Amino acid sequence: MLDARQGSVPIYQSAMTPKEYSCVLIALDLISHPAILLDRDGSVLAVSGKASKVFDSEFSVHGRRIYVADCQSRMKLEALLDRARLVSEQQGPSVSHLAVNRASRRPIVMEAILRSSGSSSLPCEVSVVLLLTDLDEMPVISQASLMEVFGLTPVQAQLASLLAKGKSLDEIAREMNISSGTARNHLKAVFLRTATRRQGELVSLLSRLR
Repeated sequence: MLDARQGSVPIYQSAMTPKEYSCVLIALDLISHPAILLDRDGSVLAVSGKASKVFDSEFSVHGRRIYVADCQSRMKLEALLDRARLVSEQQGPSVSHLAVNRASRRPIVMEAILRSSGSSSLPCEVSVVLLLTDLDEMPVISQASLMEVFGLTPVQAQLASLLAKGKSLDEIAREMNISSGTARNHLKAVFLRTATRRQGELVSLLSRLR
């Protein structure tokens, strides 16, 4: 069962060797999504540094169990972990999605990868990989990456990164201390360099650079 009590984030213990444990955590911190590794019983084996930053009073880890405050979300996660115990070698890995609802914030979206018992791509204890997306987290897109990938100027890259954070063109103009007309001209240049035509299309493209 999932732990229904609120608790602080502890230091995790695992039967994996220290080398395996260290390599897994390093790998998790290198990928773009916060991640949690679980064994077949739903116990936490490892938590990436990025995942620990997602934890709050409504979603965290207590001991080696995931704590979910919302009752319906907790039941859905329990059902998912029950399915993980039944994944066979013949089935291969499968992917499920669920949302952890929070009372005062947007949900945390979980992409759960259920590993078959015959998979050798992860340490033998790992049965579930949870990839987390906090919908309240603003995307952070490197301006240097935008300059390198699309050939944007520093000003164009700044404008594009602010658009990706959900700011309007008028808000961006004020923040960059430029006129609305100048901001529109920079936006047109960004459209040209990124082969996009609308702000929504541009933001969708930029979100893939995370």
